[in-house]
Amino acid sequence: MAKKTSKAKGGGGGKKQHADSGGAGRQSKPKKGSGKGRHGARRKELRQEMKESQRKRQKRAHGKEVEETRQRLRLKLLERQLSRGPGASPGELRRQLLVEAAQLQSKNGRPKVALQWLQEALDLQPDDTEFHVRTSLLCLYMDRAMAEEAASLLKGPLFTSIHDASASAESGDGGSAAETTARKAHEAKTAGCYSIALLSYISVHVLMEHKKPKAQKEAAQRLLERLRKAHAQNPFIAEFLAFAPAFEPTFPFGCELPEYEATAEEALLLEALSYCCQWGVRGQAPVWLDTDDNVRRFLRETLFEGDEDAAPLAPLPEPQPQEAQVLQRWRRAREEAMQLWAAEMSQDAGLTGAEEALEEELDFTDDDVLND
Repeated sequence: MAKKTSKAKGGGGGKKQHADSGGAGRQSKPKKGSGKGRHGARRKELRQEMKESQRKRQKRAHGKEVEETRQRLRLKLLERQLSRGPGASPGELRRQLLVEAAQLQSKNGRPKVALQWLQEALDLQPDDTEFHVRTSLLCLYMDRAMAEEAASLLKGPLFTSIHDASASAESGDGGSAAETTARKAHEAKTAGCYSIALLSYISVHVLMEHKKPKAQKEAAQRLLERLRKAHAQNPFIAEFLAFAPAFEPTFPFGCELPEYEATAEEALLLEALSYCCQWGVRGQAPVWLDTDDNVRRFLRETLFEGDEDAAPLAPLPEPQPQEAQVLQRWRRAREEAMQLWAAEMSQDAGLTGAEEALEEELDFTDDDVLND
């Protein structure tokens, strides 16, 4: 019995010793927990930021759903009115309905139906006095790779009449209606200049339609002239296209844009974003980028690296404390574009150096070895 008592005491002593050592371990934990107190406030701030960001996303998503529902209902109403035939509405009213319905169909990704309605609207008013049809029609042709139809439209009176016009994106002099018409005329000229430049690029560099050296040289010269004319019409479009990977995250294809602002710089920026991200189905930038892998490099080298004396990018107004959001976002995208530009130039220089080294190696013959 005495032995059992001794063992029990010994075991109890072991437990007590283990408990003491555990207690010693627990005494060191407050030091580890002190870090939690230091970083608790920061984690709370991060949680609040995440909740606020999620709330904003949900609000934007809800607003987008409401807008999509409104557009869907509006389109159904327009389709019902148009289905009654030309006799149910006067010519001008039907033309307006066709133009509005075509715009909604483009947003919904149904360019074929939109083209049919725009063509009917153009038949009702062939001169397109208010510039409601020609720009949308041209961009949809380009979207669907209808090069012959696009070229025919560009060579027709709707675009040749404004080819040398001095339409401006700035505010007009004759009230809101005149301002809108002047802006749309400038948009049509911009779309025409860039579309014909793109068709020329496809002809020269993609399809290589010109076989004889003289014809090739003339076609290449026409391409340069048309591209420089488009750049002069709106330089921000060329900047977006040449550095699209830097601009696209900030201005996604198909994104919504604010209404036109009063200043000329903001108007040109919004026109550029409309062309690149909206006109057609999801903007004309995807049409350019789908041509081949070298189009961005060609634009960059032709327009931004050729003249060392000229400023490569169009100037932006001086930053203001409360400037338009589109200007702020463009500045951020331009910073990314500068980094992309530097990286691509470095890569091009590396490739050029490797090619030259390869040529030197190929030219190095056995005779050269003997001469050494």
